[in-house]
Amino acid sequence: MRCMSTIPCVQPLTWTKGHSGNSTRVTKSCRPARKMDFPLGATSSTVNLPETVLSWDELKGIAASTETGKKIAEEEKLRSQGEGSPHVTAKLRLFGASEDDVRVTLYRDHAGWCPYCQKVWMMLEEKKVPYRIERINMRSYGEKPAWFLKKVPSGLLPVLELDGKIITESLVIMQIIEQTFPDIPMIPEEHFDRANTLLPLERQLFSDWCGLVFRPSGPGPFGGGARKQFEETFDKVNAALGELPGPWFLGGDTPSIVDLQYVSHVERMNASCLYWKGLQLRSTERWANIERWFAAFEERPSYVATKSDYYTHVMDIPPQYGPGYSDSSDEVKEAQLKIDGHATWRLPLSLSSSDAEPLPDSMNPGDEAARHEAAYKLISNYDAVVKFCCRGMGERGAKQFGAPLADPTAVPNLNYKEKVDKLLRTTVLLLLDGSAGVSTGETSEEGKDVASCLAYLRDRIGVPRDMSYPAAMTLRAHLNYVIDAI
Repeated sequence: MRCMSTIPCVQPLTWTKGHSGNSTRVTKSCRPARKMDFPLGATSSTVNLPETVLSWDELKGIAASTETGKKIAEEEKLRSQGEGSPHVTAKLRLFGASEDDVRVTLYRDHAGWCPYCQKVWMMLEEKKVPYRIERINMRSYGEKPAWFLKKVPSGLLPVLELDGKIITESLVIMQIIEQTFPDIPMIPEEHFDRANTLLPLERQLFSDWCGLVFRPSGPGPFGGGARKQFEETFDKVNAALGELPGPWFLGGDTPSIVDLQYVSHVERMNASCLYWKGLQLRSTERWANIERWFAAFEERPSYVATKSDYYTHVMDIPPQYGPGYSDSSDEVKEAQLKIDGHATWRLPLSLSSSDAEPLPDSMNPGDEAARHEAAYKLISNYDAVVKFCCRGMGERGAKQFGAPLADPTAVPNLNYKEKVDKLLRTTVLLLLDGSAGVSTGETSEEGKDVASCLAYLRDRIGVPRDMSYPAAMTLRAHLNYVIDAI
């Protein structure tokens, strides 16, 4: 998945419980009467696009005036100073310290999809260790820079540079961070032995997950027995989370190294087990302690900033681990329809904590704020995004990489640039004013080529790289609305 690296990510909204949304609203009367001057193709009988289209500068001004736009701009300003909330695009994190005091550089994957990078990233945030960030491609998504390979010949991520010394392997990195920066401890001394018991259980869970998802189902330990083995180990993890007060493995009020070691892969298990095996791990009575644990994480900025959505994961997991094998059950078919967007990337969009992919209140800003975030992100680098869309009718790159949706050397067909530009401006306008209705149309023959350009973008919107999950979902749905209308 490599697309919206063309759209600079900015800070997710500062969310509070509830769906209050923002008060700023763009109404139809705000639109200058500028007619679209190119044919969009046959318009669906049930989907109509606005008759007017604004310039990018006009749209930018409207987006910046919304409450969401103001919040994002303020976060961007703080982020440029090394402060503010954690974010996938941050290059410096100071936590009130001087830049001269920074001893650490974290080299992590560019998109925020590497589970091993995620746990180290979260640890630095939780311990408030000042650090710099260098973002590097995973091999599945493009070439690694020569300067990085000279520094780290293996090219593996994550890498920590501490006082000029290179350290690899995520758990080793985490142990050294804990020893070097002890002010906010993440392994309580009284639970050291418990931690050493729980860490091997995490490796067992990881092994059982691989046996379930990355091998075809069938009789024996690698088929029907694989699900039973995984569920039994998941039961043990759930039980361990219920042994001490509070939501965390080692008790207390904050997560430990053990929690971070688990969460990055369990997050990916949530998506992959549902998508390929029809096994729902979230919001179940059987694994209530794990659900409580996730709810606690979803209140923490370090996790909110690093968490992906299910669609992103089912696209980014195979390049890292190998293909997932789908069961043929009705549960799998239903899950794939939802996660792939066939049943969910449609307006009106409804996201809640009861969904197959639950969105907790703590991460749900409401429909208007999600729309305005998506609009702001799209506007922020519109020219590159327009050209990126034109790859949908262009030529594949000369060199291909492991990720199926990654094509960093693709050649865009700029003959579609004008049409794509106007359709993206239309999409932004719909995001800003909320006027898009129910989408039930079908793309005309005349509109199919330019629709392919919009779909190319839609299918490559990634979380957290590009925007928050609610914003990504609403952008995907609005792109489908426009696709239906052309």
